[in-house]
Amino acid sequence: SELFTLFTKQEKVYARKSVPGRFMHVVTERREESLAQKDHRIAKPGGTQTDFRKSAEAILLSKFTPASVVVNEQMDIVHIHSVVTPFLEPSPGKPTFNLIKMAREGLGFELRNALHKARQSETPVIKENIPIKTNGKESLVTIEIVPLTNTVEPHYLVLFQEKEMVPAQLAGGAGVTEANTTNLQDRIAQLENELSQAREDMRTITEDMEAAHEELQSTNEELQSSNEEMQSLNEELETSKEELQSTNEELTVINQELLDHQQQLNEARLYSEAIVDTIRHPLLVLDRDFRVKNANGSFYQKFNATETDTEGRVFYELQNQRWNNGTLRAGLEKILRNHEPLDDLEVTLHSAESDERVLLLNARQVVNGTNEQPLILLAMEDITERKISEQKLKLFSEQLEEQVDELKQVNVHLGEFARAASHDLQEPLRKILLFSSRLQDVDKRHLSGESLDYLGKISEASHRMSQLINDLLSYSQLTHHAMLLVPTDLNQTMATVANDLELLIAEKNATITYANLPTVEGITFQLNQLFYNLVGNALKFSKDGVPPVITITSRVLSQAEASEELPVAEAGEALSYVELMVKDNGIGFEQEYGEQIFTIFKRLHHADQYAGSGIGLAICRKIVEFHHGKIWAVSRNNDGAEFRVMLPLVQPKGRSGREDS
Repeated sequence: SELFTLFTKQEKVYARKSVPGRFMHVVTERREESLAQKDHRIAKPGGTQTDFRKSAEAILLSKFTPASVVVNEQMDIVHIHSVVTPFLEPSPGKPTFNLIKMAREGLGFELRNALHKARQSETPVIKENIPIKTNGKESLVTIEIVPLTNTVEPHYLVLFQEKEMVPAQLAGGAGVTEANTTNLQDRIAQLENELSQAREDMRTITEDMEAAHEELQSTNEELQSSNEEMQSLNEELETSKEELQSTNEELTVINQELLDHQQQLNEARLYSEAIVDTIRHPLLVLDRDFRVKNANGSFYQKFNATETDTEGRVFYELQNQRWNNGTLRAGLEKILRNHEPLDDLEVTLHSAESDERVLLLNARQVVNGTNEQPLILLAMEDITERKISEQKLKLFSEQLEEQVDELKQVNVHLGEFARAASHDLQEPLRKILLFSSRLQDVDKRHLSGESLDYLGKISEASHRMSQLINDLLSYSQLTHHAMLLVPTDLNQTMATVANDLELLIAEKNATITYANLPTVEGITFQLNQLFYNLVGNALKFSKDGVPPVITITSRVLSQAEASEELPVAEAGEALSYVELMVKDNGIGFEQEYGEQIFTIFKRLHHADQYAGSGIGLAICRKIVEFHHGKIWAVSRNNDGAEFRVMLPLVQPKGRSGREDS
């Protein structure tokens, strides 16, 4: 599974993974000996059995059945027979079945050497009395490597035999017994044999390394020789490449000359046809005799003509001399005579079968590359619709000027009417002020305190009415409303509104709370009307039997908050905005009607339930927009309403408000 992955499950096809191959570097013999041995292996007979387990079991049955494993050429275990845990154990880290990595301490080196000898000689190799340590217990192990010669791929049977090491026993604390002496002598003989075997293994390894070194040196010499040959071949290729490049450049020059010549034989017909075909307006190509050489499809379509009755004919004779215009003829002749271009010449075409058309003509001289024969390129643009639009625009402009003059006269009359109406309204007010003042002065002692209070209110209302008339008169006389913009204290505005609505406030037993409202630049009487309508609405749409509670608060907005709602703040002007909140505890409305309530004459309730004209909130929106602000409402049915107004503290420079307000 670490080498192959499933490619298709149904057909059981597998693909090789991109992993390093299991190559084990071992010291080889000389090249000649290695090749001879490889040929000998290839030519060996047998290899008919493919099941290495059967081969291994046949050997085991012929001898005995000790613990054993079968490994392949990469020393990976492919089969385990009996219990091998005294000799092999999994190594820490990534799981592996490599025999050398799983060998117990002391076995790895001996297994590697024995397998190497068995691979070279293809005969069984036995290593006896190898000391190993398993779980702290020392023992002697004999290993036997048996090549399995009757398999397709090389496999090796590794057999393990274990015997316990007899410990040396001390007696009496003064010496050793004869048996112990014998054991020590056996142990010494065993160690001498192991040392001799190790020396033999080292000699073999040294010879193999020397052979490998000589082989590598020979290979290096061959590589150097090949490199020199490759370098020489590369130089020859470079020379050939330069020769081919030079030849290719010559061929390219010759080919380009041929192409240029071919293009010259073909630059006038293709040139003219390309220009003619790509222009959407009608286009003609005329020769020096003013005969039509060719025309584009737009010309044929525009003038309902065909190639047969157009090409080769004199331009002035086309369509029953429809183009026989003296000014056009003179302009075309100047093109050939003086090389002067013809620019934006208007020509009117008259025809009995079609309406009159106005064309804008432009013409230039072009040279035919074949024989230097001059040609005329004549482009036509139908500007009939443009001329009609210009005439309509001119007529509309004249009518608009007349209407502006009439509007000016109306404004003059309105101004005069406003002045007359102001005078007529001021006269009754002066009498009201005069008589109320006399009543207060003359009959002060005979009038009750309540009557005197009423007279004071009459006098105060009359003064405000007089001021309002003067403001309206000034407003009607101003062309630029910016002249009416003054700093307006909204606390004073609310005091005036509360005074005007005093009777309704007392009747409803309402409470109005406001404090620390800002001063904004605006038209005072319009801001007064804004709050009058908002507070009046809150009083009007109160709950039955519940005293209205109206709260007016304010807060200064940051630049980020203002820019989200008002585009004025995004135009690069550093404006400061204030948000005003007028909140009540009245009947409220569903939020889905939050936009509809600001539409003129739109009412959410019948006139029998709540009086009103349906224009109060529309006027509020107009006033706020005139002051470059925004107004909206947040409410829930039977849960009060909150009207929010955003206004700049100072009006933008150069913008005096919206005249349509």
